[in-house]
Amino acid sequence: MNAASIGIENVNVGPVDTPQGHTWQPYPPAQVDVLVKLAKDIVTRYKIPPTRVVGHSDITPQRKTDPGPAFPWRTLYDNGIGAWPDDATVAQHLAGRDPKSLVDVAALQQKLQRYGHDVATDGVLDDKTRHVIAAFQMHFRPADYAGNPDAQTDAIAAALLDKYFP
Repeated sequence: MNAASIGIENVNVGPVDTPQGHTWQPYPPAQVDVLVKLAKDIVTRYKIPPTRVVGHSDITPQRKTDPGPAFPWRTLYDNGIGAWPDDATVAQHLAGRDPKSLVDVAALQQKLQRYGHDVATDGVLDDKTRHVIAAFQMHFRPADYAGNPDAQTDAIAAALLDKYFP
């Protein structure tokens, strides 16, 4: 992947343990501003599709957790960089389900694979699948990235597929 990608190194302390628990350090606004300008130039110059703007954890979720759940993916999207699901479409796919209710693992694996993740579609909730789900959640739902195959994750994946891979 490194031979065919452009990497931007963002300096961040990452996860730290505090008396309140495991937390992630925020990215300073000045750093985010520079990142937006640089990334916007790169994606425009090289015509990089939104779904190809990814982090280490999206590519190698078994080994990497960066840039982590504090990374401002939504801010990048709001500035024309990367992919993000439409809230209304997520709500439509959620269809009144409890966001935390568990879903069929194979169906979620299929959505994640179609979106571009390297994951089996065998319906087994093994460590590899949990890491892929957690990476996806860190990117698109950073408030809860436990790797559980829940309805909200399923709805987000479906909304992304509708938008970028109809």
